[in-house]
Amino acid sequence: MYGEPAGCCGPVDTKAPISVTINPEARVNVARTATRVEPVAPGHWHPIDLTIVNDGYVTGQLVIESDPVPGVELDLPPHDLTGEPRQEGAIRVRFDSPTVVDVTLNFRALGALGGLATHSAMHLLLRSQ
Repeated sequence: MYGEPAGCCGPVDTKAPISVTINPEARVNVARTATRVEPVAPGHWHPIDLTIVNDGYVTGQLVIESDPVPGVELDLPPHDLTGEPRQEGAIRVRFDSPTVVDVTLNFRALGALGGLATHSAMHLLLRSQ
């Protein structure tokens, strides 16, 4: 179900296309929501919003990593977790030319390995036209 991180909590109320939930053990669960990531024009940076629900009131950094994807630049800044129960963030993408790509994003809090199984990773299908 969209917006419901596997093995964790209820659906996240957000307009962002990505929801991230951090539990009290600093385990990260990430999920797509019902909000679509619209196609973007090549050559321009496009933000993709994410909502962070911090059920553990964890402070430190949330790191987002991805292997290089040919033809796509990814701006994946670390997000400073303030301990607030909810924060907004974003990543950015820029395409060299019109294409469709599958980007794998891995989320980690406090340098930990992430969530259980693959709950801290997601595939994001992106398109430029």
